[in-house]
Amino acid sequence: MSCPVHDWLTVPKRLIAYYYHALPRGTRLAMAGVTLLLVLVASMTIWWLQNSHQSAGQRAAAEADNAARLLEQRVLATNREIDLMLDDIARDAARMPMAPPLEWSEPTGFEAIMMLRHKPERLPHVTVLTILDPQGRVAYSAKANRGDNFSDLPFIRQLIANPSLRLVISPPYTLRTTGKLGTVFARPVLDDQGKLHAIVVAGVHLDAWQRHLTGIELGQYGSVILMDTQYRLIAREPLTDRASLGTQVQPSQMQPSGLRDQTYFVVSPLDNERRLSGVRKLAEYPFILGVGLSERDYLAEWRAALLVCVFGMISLLAFGGWLMYLLWQSGRHAKLLAEREARLAAQESRMRSMVEASPCALGLIDFTHDRIRYVNPDMGLLFGMAAEDMAGKELAELFVRPEEWRACRKALHEATTLRELEYAVRNGDSERWVILSATVLDGDGDSEGDDVLVSLIDVTSRHVRETRLSHEAGTDSLTGLANRRRFFERGSETFELARRHRRPFSLLMIDIDHFKQVNDIHGHAVGDEVLVRLARLLEVTLRQGDLAVRLGGEEFVAVLPETNLEHAIEAAERIREAVENAPLTLEDGTLIEFTVSVGAAQMQEDDKELQSLLIAADAALYRAKANGRNRVEADNL
Repeated sequence: MSCPVHDWLTVPKRLIAYYYHALPRGTRLAMAGVTLLLVLVASMTIWWLQNSHQSAGQRAAAEADNAARLLEQRVLATNREIDLMLDDIARDAARMPMAPPLEWSEPTGFEAIMMLRHKPERLPHVTVLTILDPQGRVAYSAKANRGDNFSDLPFIRQLIANPSLRLVISPPYTLRTTGKLGTVFARPVLDDQGKLHAIVVAGVHLDAWQRHLTGIELGQYGSVILMDTQYRLIAREPLTDRASLGTQVQPSQMQPSGLRDQTYFVVSPLDNERRLSGVRKLAEYPFILGVGLSERDYLAEWRAALLVCVFGMISLLAFGGWLMYLLWQSGRHAKLLAEREARLAAQESRMRSMVEASPCALGLIDFTHDRIRYVNPDMGLLFGMAAEDMAGKELAELFVRPEEWRACRKALHEATTLRELEYAVRNGDSERWVILSATVLDGDGDSEGDDVLVSLIDVTSRHVRETRLSHEAGTDSLTGLANRRRFFERGSETFELARRHRRPFSLLMIDIDHFKQVNDIHGHAVGDEVLVRLARLLEVTLRQGDLAVRLGGEEFVAVLPETNLEHAIEAAERIREAVENAPLTLEDGTLIEFTVSVGAAQMQEDDKELQSLLIAADAALYRAKANGRNRVEADNL
C-alpha cells in the first residue's frame, strides 16, 4: 500500500525542525523575519501587478472611450453638415418643376446645376449631388445623365414607398456616378399636399470616411472602425484589405470590459486581434464606430514589468535561500546584512516605480555638439520613431522651425533653465505641438561640455482646439464669410506683402441697393436671406485666393491680391451682373430682385495702410450710389 503524503513529509519536517531549533534564538528570529519579508514582498508584488494591470486597463479604456467620443463628434459633424446641405437643396428643389424638369440650358435650370456642382466644394467629402423626380429618375445633376433611373436601388424604393421618412442612408455599395464604393444620403421633398415632389441625394465615397479615422494615436496594433448598423465595413484604420470594404465584419467575440461604460473586449474578424474598444452607436444615424487599443500595446509595459517581477522574485527567492544559509552559518551578522539588502531593494523598487510613472517624454542632449544622447520610449513615440533610432540626431532637425531650437539653445547658455515653451515638432509627415522644458546638467558655471535634460509634453489637441476657436472668431455667423476682424488681419498682411514687393492689390466695396426697403417690406428674415444669397454669389464669382468679407450690415468687401484696377473693375462687373441676374425666390413664390453698387480701388504708392485703400473704395462706392446705383465706379480713373 502507498503511504499518505504527510508520511512522505515527515523526514524533511523533522530535519528542518532539528536545524531550526539548533540555531541561536537571534538567528531563528532573523530567519523568520526573512521568511516573512519574502512573503510580504511576494504579496506586494502580486498586489502591485494586479493593480497595475487594472490601472493599465482603465487607462486604455478611458483612452479608447475618449477617442471614440472624438470620432463620434467627427462623424456626427460630417453627417449633420451633409444633412443641412440636403435640407438647403431640398428647399430649392421644392420650387423646381419635376414633371418635366427644367432644361439645363434655361437660367433657373443652369443655376440648379451650378448649385449641385459647387455645393460639394464646401464639403469635399461629398462627391455628387443629384435631384430625382418622384419616380426616382434624374431631374437635375452635375454628374448623372438626365433621365437615369435609380428607382431600382432599395433605399430609393423605400423613400418612394414611404416619403414621410426624413432621411435615409444607404449601406455601402458601388456608386453608379463614380464607380467607387460609397454611401448615399437621401432625403424626400414633399409638396404642399404632403406628396413626394422630389428626392435629393448626396454620395460620399468610403475613402472620405477613411480620412475621418486618421490622426488618432492608438499604438502599433490599435484600430479604428466605422460600420453601419448591419456591421458592414465602411472605413477602417489601418485598412489592410480594401476588398473588405462593404463586407459584414461582425465581431466574433464581444463582451463588456467592466472598466468603463460602452467599452468592450473585442476580437476582430479581420486580424483576430483582441482589443479593448470604445464603441459608439450614433443615435441619429445608422452608424457604429469603434476605437480599439490592442492588448499587445497597452499591456506591453505591464508584461515587461511582469517579466522583471518574475525574474526579481526568482532572484529574491534565491537570494533569500542564500541568505538563510548565511544566517544559518553566521547568525546575527547575516541577519543585519539581510536587512540592509532589503532596504536597498525597497529603494530600488521605489526609484523604478518613479521612472516608470513619469508622464513626460524625456531626452538627454549633448550641449556641445547639439546631438541626442538618449531618449525614453515616450520621446520616440512623440516623434514617431524608435528611441534607439533618435540617438545621434540633431534636435533642431525634429523641429518644424529649426531656428526655434537654436534660439532656445542660445537662451540656455545664459539662463541654464527654460520652462514651458511651446513649439511645433515633426512626427513623420505631420506636426505635433509640445511644451518644452530644459535644464543644463552638471552646471559648473560653463555650459560648454554639459548635457541638457529636455522634457516634452504633447499639447497638440489643445493647440488644435485653440486654432479652431480662433478661426470661428474670424467668421461671420450669418453668411459664413470672413468678418471684419479677419478682414483687417488677413487684409493687412496681404496689403503689406503687396506694398513690400510692389505687386498690384485691389479692393472692392460692395453695398446692396435699397436694402432698408427689403427689410421694411419683407422683414429682417428675408433680408438675412438676401445677405446669404449675396455671400454665395461672391463665393462662386471670386477667384480662389480672393477673400470675400461681410464688413457689417449690407456692406461687403472683396480682397483681390495680384489684381490691378482694370481687372478689379472686371471682377466687380461680374459680381454686379451675377446679382442682377440671380433674384431670390421665397418659399411662397415671391421674387426678390436686388442689385448692388460696387466701388473699386487699387493700392497706390503713397498708401501706407489698408485703411487708406478701404476709404478710397468706399468713396468710389459712394459715387456709384450717387450716380444711380446698380453700377461700378472706380477710384483714380
